[in-house]
Amino acid sequence: MGTGCAKKPFLAKAKNGDDAYLECHKLTENKDYEKAIQCFEILKSRFGGSQAAYEADLEIGDNYFRKGDYLLAAETYLSFTKLHPTHEKIDYAYYRTGLSYLRESPKPIDRNQAYLEEAMQYLNLAINAGGEYKDIAREKLREARTRIAKRQFYIGRFYYRTGEYLSAIPRFQEVVTNYTGLGLDEKALYLLGDSYVRLSEKEKALEILGAFEKHFPESVYRKKLSKKI
Repeated sequence: MGTGCAKKPFLAKAKNGDDAYLECHKLTENKDYEKAIQCFEILKSRFGGSQAAYEADLEIGDNYFRKGDYLLAAETYLSFTKLHPTHEKIDYAYYRTGLSYLRESPKPIDRNQAYLEEAMQYLNLAINAGGEYKDIAREKLREARTRIAKRQFYIGRFYYRTGEYLSAIPRFQEVVTNYTGLGLDEKALYLLGDSYVRLSEKEKALEILGAFEKHFPESVYRKKLSKKI
């Protein structure tokens, strides 16, 4: 009775880190990401300290990312940044960490955006590293900031519409203070000012009108707010 063919072990013939890397990377190219991860883990164990082992960390992160396991990907990239803080690909590791957290955060603004702050943190590090990923990191940072701003505005408007102006005010204030230039400034400033009007806080409403006159003098929202004060 036949015993069947035994599975070929990973890296059975690899003589060095480069040989091992090519074998593992072939699995990635074939989109067999789980096996590729296993292969790269064995590479790290057998050829620790080699350049291939350093690259393996990033490859493992990339394969988790391709599988949609974004938190595992972020954890792997972060491990790389801690072990190799001066590596030439540190900007890539920071960028992919930030991107992983961004992907883990759902796009609908009414859902919990728990990882956007982390995304911003590591995308900023990628920008500050100054490598080839700084421009794409800046683009993704704007996306993360826009999503946070939209969520703050969404929550503020909910409170505003239900007459809970004291709860709405800090949300709109957050948008106009920390998330300017993302297309929500005028609307948030108007609703902030109108919230103060509805609370009969005329002086604070006038301060908001002054901000309008300084930054958006031609805005239709400035005119609307002026009529209400």
